[in-house]
Amino acid sequence: MRRRPDTELIVLARKGSAEAAEVLFDRYWAHAWRSAYAVTADRALADDAAQEAIHKAFGALHRFDETRPFGPWLKRIAVNRAIDHLRRASRLTRLDETATLHAWSVSQAAEDDLRQWAVADAVAALGSARRMVIVLHYWLDLSVEEIAGVLGLPVGTVASRLSRALAELRMALEDQRVV
Repeated sequence: MRRRPDTELIVLARKGSAEAAEVLFDRYWAHAWRSAYAVTADRALADDAAQEAIHKAFGALHRFDETRPFGPWLKRIAVNRAIDHLRRASRLTRLDETATLHAWSVSQAAEDDLRQWAVADAVAALGSARRMVIVLHYWLDLSVEEIAGVLGLPVGTVASRLSRALAELRMALEDQRVV
């Protein structure tokens, strides 16, 4: 069952297969959690948001178009849940500056690791509005239009924040001689 494609697992889960649902959960829990953590920079909020995202996604499997990939759909739900948690906690405008996105680092060669840590630190040092658009665009692969929809902002505002965040990152990384 573990090697079956997502589409087959979704069909089986719709029919009530607990085993298929468990395989989907095991396959995508970490993706949902990392997406939520990238937005919240808070483990507890990420736990809650990812759990809600999984619950919502599995509850809506009957509406899911299995011709589309499951992972990005679940990530988008997790991001939306995470944003909702931030709003409820009145934290959307100020993310914890001490939190970092080091969980995104992937162990490779030592030099690559250092570069990734430097990038993650530079992203974490951005203001919350700029950090949010960077994470949504580059780590979660959302388009500028999708980010505008998720955050409830005009497309131009998102594009401007993204441009300014990239310029700020470029300067920070050049100062560290990473780029």
